Parts: sequence; structure tokens; C-alpha cells
Amino acid sequence: MTFVRGTKFITLFVFCLVISSLLLACRPRSAEQRYDLKGKVVSVDKRGQTVTVAHEAIPGYMEAMTMPFKLKDERLLGELAEGDNVQATLVVAGMRSWLEDVIVTREGADPSSLSKDQQQPEPKPGDEVPDFALVNQTGKRITFHQYRRRVLLVTFIYTRCPLPDYCPLMTDNFSAIEKSLSATPQSYAKTHFLSISVDPEYDTPKVLRDYAAAHSADLNHWEFAGGTKDQVKQIATYFGMRYWPDGDQIVHSLRTAIIGPDGKLVRLYHGNDWRPEQVATELRDAATPDEGGVSGDSSHGIGVVQSIDRENAVVQIDHGVIKDVMPAMNMPYKVKDNSLLDLIAVGDTIDFWVERTPSGLVVTRIVKQ
Repeated sequence: MTFVRGTKFITLFVFCLVISSLLLACRPRSAEQRYDLKGKVVSVDKRGQTVTVAHEAIPGYMEAMTMPFKLKDERLLGELAEGDNVQATLVVAGMRSWLEDVIVTREGADPSSLSKDQQQPEPKPGDEVPDFALVNQTGKRITFHQYRRRVLLVTFIYTRCPLPDYCPLMTDNFSAIEKSLSATPQSYAKTHFLSISVDPEYDTPKVLRDYAAAHSADLNHWEFAGGTKDQVKQIATYFGMRYWPDGDQIVHSLRTAIIGPDGKLVRLYHGNDWRPEQVATELRDAATPDEGGVSGDSSHGIGVVQSIDRENAVVQIDHGVIKDVMPAMNMPYKVKDNSLLDLIAVGDTIDFWVERTPSGLVVTRIVKQ
């Protein structure tokens, strides 16, 4: 009897082990992949929140090249300098990647890299954008002024870009915005997209057409363009974007611009932290300012979100002076539309617009900085 009970116990134990193994096997694996990275800092872009590293080959992921990376601990941007040797873990998670566990060894700056990290002057909202010329995916010459009376959304890419949270992310974001705008035909008709390649020698019109097709782009609404090296460089420099070739890759920062129907800059985004729904809202507002919640009676303020009360449609903002409306203070405001609260989080620095109503000041528009 003892032997039988023991056999049953062993059988039950083995059964439990099998079930446990199956459960472990069915547990979803982490989407994150980790690689060891070693290299030298070429430049630090604090505005774009990236560090560009000339790194050694990363076995199983990419060959040696110079690439920009996000940092998990952004405080390091204030400590890193050109010429620093770094060891880190490169984490790739779907469309996102970053460096963590960064170890820095300082041997002095690399003078040859300083020219690459010069901060380019950038246009400010309200500045008129020059009539730049390019060649689109059909080989046709296009100019910025031909899009007057529409809101133009511009970004920079190149089709061979290997980092998922750079060019591929910009293109995916544009696809998401286009889908969002297509739900409101009036906004769709009053907007236009332009993706400019910083690798025009490789990204010929045919390559750009194929790239557009692969992303199901509506070429009547979203164009892809290149041109001569000088043409592309002139536009990129104007928007404060830096890039340079490194083998068959392009090292580059990120810039995305919204240009109003009058040809003046509405917004310039650095990096890749902006969200498609945020930009879609801005495009609708710029395309139909009198219908998008920003009328001539609106006043602009800048502040930091302190709290969000979605149930009562209220946002608490610690803001500076709102000219002719309100002194600097920490104050709760009702929002015109609850969807505005989905664009922000506590701690965000925001631009916001308020209007006077019989019940008091109401926030009609919010843009995260």
C-alpha cells in the first residue's frame, strides 16, 4: 500500500510539473531585446533628447556605425560630452529603443565632432517659411508655396533607416494621423503631408514611390520628396535638423513641422515624443481655426499641469501671465472638450488657450510642449 500511495504521489507530482512547464511555456515573452553596446559619443542633442554614438558592431543586431539613441535616464544628457567612451545596454522594444545602464569613461572631447553638434538656429512660430523646392516621388518639381491655403505637415526620413523609433516611427505616425484626418473629410482636404528624404542619392523617385506604396500612403495627400543634396540640406538646416552620412547610413536628429495655410510656422517638434493624436488635433485647429476651438477672442498661456479631473472636465495649471486676462498663478480651468485631457499628463509643460464664457474662463485648446 505504501508503494501505491508513493506511486500516486509521484504521478501527481510529475503531472504538476508538466502543467507548470506548460504554463511557463505559455507565458508571454518579453518583447524587449537587449544588446551590449560600446562606442564613443559624437554629439549630444539636449533639445532632441538624444546622444549620437559611434559604436562598435552589435552582434546579432547591427554593424558598426554612428547612430542617435534615446537614454532611459535623460539626466545623463547634461553630463555626457563629445569624446566620452560609453558602455551601455541597447534595449529594443518594438518601435522603441533606448540605452540604459550607461557607463561613461571620459578621455576628453573629440574636436572633429564639434562642428556636427553646433545648434542650428531654428524658426519660431509665426515665421514665414521660405519657398523651398524639391522633387517628389513622380519626379515632379514641387515647392512649399504651392501648398498655401492648406496646412502642411513636414518631417524628415530616409528609407534605409534601421532604428525603429526614428524614420519608421515617423512614417507610422504620419499613417496614423492620415487615418485620423480621413474621418473628417473637411480637415483632410485642408491638410497635406510631406516626408523629405535626407538620403536623396539613394531615395530616388522610384524608391520613394515603392516606400509610399508599402505604407499605403495616399499620394494625393501625402508626398515623398528628395532633390539635390543642397536642396535637402537647405531645408533641413532651416528647421534646425542635423545629419551626416556614415557609411551607407545617415546619422540624423528628428524634426517635424506644421506650417499654416498662410505659409507661417505653427509648430516645430523635436525628437519623437509627440503623439499622432496630438498632431492631428493641431492640424484640425490650424485648418479650421474658427471651428477648432481657437477664435480671435482666445488668449494664450504656458504652464505646467498640476492635476487632471476628468469627471468634472477640469485641469489645474501652474502658469505664467496670460496677457490682459490673468496674472501668473496656479489655477483650475474647465476644458471645452474632455478629449483635451487625453493629450496631457500631470507634470507636462503645455501651451493652452482660454476663452471668456458666462461661466468663466474655459480652456479651448491644449498643446503639449
